[in-house]
Amino acid sequence: NKDLTGLRNLTTTGNLTADKTTGAELILSRNDTAIAVDDLLGGIQFRANDASSSPDPQICGIKAISTGATNTNPKLNFYAGEGKYLADTPDISIDSSGTVVNAANVTVGNDLLLLSDASVLSFGADSEVTLTHVHNDGLLLNTDMQLQFRDSAINIRSDADGDLDINADDEIELNSTLIDING
Repeated sequence: NKDLTGLRNLTTTGNLTADKTTGAELILSRNDTAIAVDDLLGGIQFRANDASSSPDPQICGIKAISTGATNTNPKLNFYAGEGKYLADTPDISIDSSGTVVNAANVTVGNDLLLLSDASVLSFGADSEVTLTHVHNDGLLLNTDMQLQFRDSAINIRSDADGDLDINADDEIELNSTLIDING
């Protein structure tokens, strides 16, 4: 229960506990007047020193990274797996606007909610295919992209404004008690 302000190189073999009736905080500060883009502001490493699997400690952690010279909008980078923390290759990054960048697959247990009108799902390395929410109407597939079933020969697409193509390499079947076609 001592004031540890300015404490350097604390080594302990047990737990480090901070208790405060108003809530304890761990504050990592970088006192520097020349902070640049991508400078480390502070970090937390989690290590498992298992010499049986590797001579290097197994590390994961969190880093706060500067995104500008004035450091008004830092981002948090999250690292999992051996060496990613030291190599600075984050698995997940969250910037000050709330944008989350994930380097791998995302698994969602149940529902995925896109809570804004005009939400967009982008697909492909260049985001060449998009599916956009149209407020109170439905979903919009961009330009002349197509919705495919089983293979590329069975699809629904629009090659031009006002045109709808339904394609199948064998059969198109319509089943109903009433089929209304207007031309």
